[in-house]
Amino acid sequence: MTRFKQRFLHYATVFCCLLFCFNQSYGQSRLVKTNGTVTDSKNGSPLIGVSVEIKGTNQGTVTDAQGHYELVTSPDSTLEFSYIGYQTKEVAVNGRKTINVTLSAANAGLNEVVVIGYTSQKKELLAGSVGDIKFTESKTQIPTTFVGNLLAGQVAGVQVSTSQGVPGQTAPSITIRHSTSFNAQPVLYVIDGRISTVTDFNNLSPVEIDNVTVLKDAATTAAYGSRGAGGVILVTTKRGKAGKPTINYTFNTGVDKLGKNIALTSAVEAGKLYNAINTTSDPAGWAWTQSDFDYFNTHDFGSGKGYGFNMLKIVFRNPFTTTHNLSISGGNDNTQYFLSGSYVKQQGFINGQDYNKYNIRANVTTNVTKDFQAFAGVALNNDITSENAWGGNNYNDLYGKLLVWQPDEPVFTSTGKPISYGWIGNMGAEVRGDGGYIKSNYLKPVITLSGTYKAPFLPGLSAKATFNKSYTSNRSKIFREQYNMYIMKHYTVHQWGLNDSDIVGSQLSSTANPSYLQETDNWGEDKQLNLQLNYQHSFGLHHLNAALVYERYQVSGGGMNAWINGFPNYTTDQWWAANTKSGTQFVSTSNGIADTTFGRKSWIGQLFYNYASKYIVSFTYRYDGSAIFATNTRWGFFPSASAAWVISKENFFKNVKGIDFLKLRASVGLTGNDNIWPFYQWQQSYQNGSSAYFGTSPAISPGITYGTVPNQNVTWEKSLNKNIGIDIGFLEHFNATLDYWRTYTYDILGSRIQTTPPTFPRTLPATNYGKEKGQGYEATIGYTNTFGEVQFATSINAAYSYAWYILKDQNITYDYQNDVGNGRTTTYITGYELDKMLRTQADVTSYMTAHPNYNLYGDLPYPGDFVYKDLGGTGGTKDGQIDNNDITVLHKNNDPITVGWNLNVSWKGFSLSATFAGNLKYLKNYQYLGVEWNRTWKEWYTNSWLFNPTSGVLPRRYSAAGDERYSNNLITTNFWLADASFLRLRNLNLSYDLPVDWFRKTGFTGIRLYASGSNLFIISKFNKKYFDPELNNGVNFPIIKSSNLGASITF
Repeated sequence: MTRFKQRFLHYATVFCCLLFCFNQSYGQSRLVKTNGTVTDSKNGSPLIGVSVEIKGTNQGTVTDAQGHYELVTSPDSTLEFSYIGYQTKEVAVNGRKTINVTLSAANAGLNEVVVIGYTSQKKELLAGSVGDIKFTESKTQIPTTFVGNLLAGQVAGVQVSTSQGVPGQTAPSITIRHSTSFNAQPVLYVIDGRISTVTDFNNLSPVEIDNVTVLKDAATTAAYGSRGAGGVILVTTKRGKAGKPTINYTFNTGVDKLGKNIALTSAVEAGKLYNAINTTSDPAGWAWTQSDFDYFNTHDFGSGKGYGFNMLKIVFRNPFTTTHNLSISGGNDNTQYFLSGSYVKQQGFINGQDYNKYNIRANVTTNVTKDFQAFAGVALNNDITSENAWGGNNYNDLYGKLLVWQPDEPVFTSTGKPISYGWIGNMGAEVRGDGGYIKSNYLKPVITLSGTYKAPFLPGLSAKATFNKSYTSNRSKIFREQYNMYIMKHYTVHQWGLNDSDIVGSQLSSTANPSYLQETDNWGEDKQLNLQLNYQHSFGLHHLNAALVYERYQVSGGGMNAWINGFPNYTTDQWWAANTKSGTQFVSTSNGIADTTFGRKSWIGQLFYNYASKYIVSFTYRYDGSAIFATNTRWGFFPSASAAWVISKENFFKNVKGIDFLKLRASVGLTGNDNIWPFYQWQQSYQNGSSAYFGTSPAISPGITYGTVPNQNVTWEKSLNKNIGIDIGFLEHFNATLDYWRTYTYDILGSRIQTTPPTFPRTLPATNYGKEKGQGYEATIGYTNTFGEVQFATSINAAYSYAWYILKDQNITYDYQNDVGNGRTTTYITGYELDKMLRTQADVTSYMTAHPNYNLYGDLPYPGDFVYKDLGGTGGTKDGQIDNNDITVLHKNNDPITVGWNLNVSWKGFSLSATFAGNLKYLKNYQYLGVEWNRTWKEWYTNSWLFNPTSGVLPRRYSAAGDERYSNNLITTNFWLADASFLRLRNLNLSYDLPVDWFRKTGFTGIRLYASGSNLFIISKFNKKYFDPELNNGVNFPIIKSSNLGASITF
């Protein structure tokens, strides 16, 4: 890190400390200590975790396990008591030292305030489509390395994929509603007002997050203009509250288990399958004899007799996840602070696969004067990852090889020496680290400074300036080393010697040939300046909330990649040991690590108006300028408008029984998408050309040539979104939200299919021409109630959406290739329609008599083969030939219904929270084949025609070793599609708050013991029969199930 960066962090830290210490005694003489208890108005039970704040400030505290609170206030201040599922209550202090409060149940937290772009609004006054997630203590105790996992099942229309279990590497995919573009429409992340990346978001620690707001429709996302088409996730980190310092330490640890893969054959089953496929030949040289079957049936190599060598089990170690969190918060009326530190360690199931994540955050707020407030925040994230060199290339490939490797081949000798298979390496040795490693170190500090001035001359007017800056360093070191593999004595093809005395030779691995050392450094920095005016005021029953913002954002970065091989004396992972005279070296000139700089300037306006909290309108615009476009297309205008009517506040509605709250809302707006690559397509680019041999001393001279033809008019895509919704509270304890949305995206950037003369040497540019539409439905219903001392809350959400192309260039030969029209969505599935399986020669003869011209790309059917429906030849006439003319649309739509279910129950200190999430009504291809000399899907042995011609479900198998009929029974057809619906328990937390009397004299104010888990089980027919439905195929790296125990101590 440069001296400038060191000074940057130094001054930022000093500034935070100064704010922390500033004016600590300011106004102390007028303060009083106020305490009390908050209880449920219905049954008198204490409420735990109620937010108690001094109105108009961010000073406050929360109630403990007995419902008790204590904080320092001024005699004339007002306390605001808020709790999820209850009505917010305001109580004037009036100099009192004890204030006991009762809260009544409410619908859906309508008084909660949520962040909307560059201002905030009460939930009941929203006219747009918004979801909000409060990060309660139970959420922070879920074992996960990516905070995105905690969003699963929380908000209708937000889909979070379950990430695979590679430590620190497989973050979940998050989408908001359905994409309506040929290109990616990524979610925009904004953390404390700072434009951030998905990596920034996932690298947050749950303990530092206060709440997350999801903006779904254009009425709310238009504030982010050219980056709002994919939806926006706003994160607010925790702030300190006035009161004595509160220190909390949380620790949890446990075990991780692998999720489900497809069931695989044993060694004996694999051998019998090979022999059955290859009855008259041995194309792979892997035929089994009875002696081989007897050998494996009588030997147990760790997984039972007959199973053979289980490479995955041989290299397996117990994975786990451990988390430490420490936070400190407190302050007085003038200065509040929140400090946190987090450490997560995740150990993978194979050697060298480790992830360490460190997070530090300091947020300090101080009232410099009664009219000026300053804020300073410093955050630091450091991710350290280590892995074996093979896994760094592709963990799905690594895991798949460990899972299906030839079961007759041992991994190590009895003393641990890697055995040679006559291949480039030994996967067990690779996993062990014999072939080297990859180590990565990601470091990102962020500083945020802001000041807010409340104009005394005009109540409600404030001016705010915010500046933030971050620096990113991502360093990766790769060491690839050759290692010895030992050739063993073979008693038969499948029976190998296992002892060192059976070694007959050795060979070097060639996964790296020769050994080499490589380091990659990428760095970047971004800075953002916001200047903002806000105005909030009430004129009788008229309420106004407005914001004007200027935003400037700039990001830059670069990198380098160096590599060297040749270790003349000693092979080690140090540069000094390499010698350029005995090897080669290079510094990469790839465009992917070139220095880059780009930025944006924006003007934003937001206006919210309501009359008597009954008639609501809002207007938002963003005027965006992006440097990645030419000057004539650089600026874009993105407006939105929304309106809502709270019918339940009308006089005529007062006598309506059963409905407590009813609001209708509608919105329309325009957002954009400038997620194009490469940047600056309007400028001329160059690339390496053909070399030439010329000169007075002839030598090869590298050439350069023009790149793609520039497009001066390239600009962002636009999405016009319309949304209507209903919010309702009924029967006192129920609430529901319904939304329907429709989006039309145009000016989609894509390559045109055009004919150019063969003499034209250049590539034509992409242009903004495409059009696509999408629509969707979202519903949420919740229930909150108290039964005696039991507090109960639950909600269910569901969403369904799809999209279809309107204008898209295509090169169509067959109808099934047509993406546009015919009721086809962007997820339609094509394939052949299965007719039936021909089980006997008599079936074949009969079928050929009825279909004399039948053939599949020239091949006639054999017993055990599938035959497919002849849907039409060239010109649409059935010709008996099964070819591309017979591929059809099997399903016009394969978009799932996404669902989520949240449950929260508490009773006498016990708390249970659970989140389920899943997809319904969608299809997945379950086929897994693999070559017949590896382990393969067990059903090929237990339920195929080869072993059960009369009732086997799977068809005949042909050899993967050069048989031209190999794929005849494996082509995509409706036979291989199955319903992949599932509901997964994503998160579970069960906790118990020990009675305060047990530890009152220790100085602790709270002790919580808990058990938590993630991905603990899944309800799915597909999972039961095949494999986890969120895997791409049955031998992918699995989803991890985590079970942890922990404790949280507050003092």
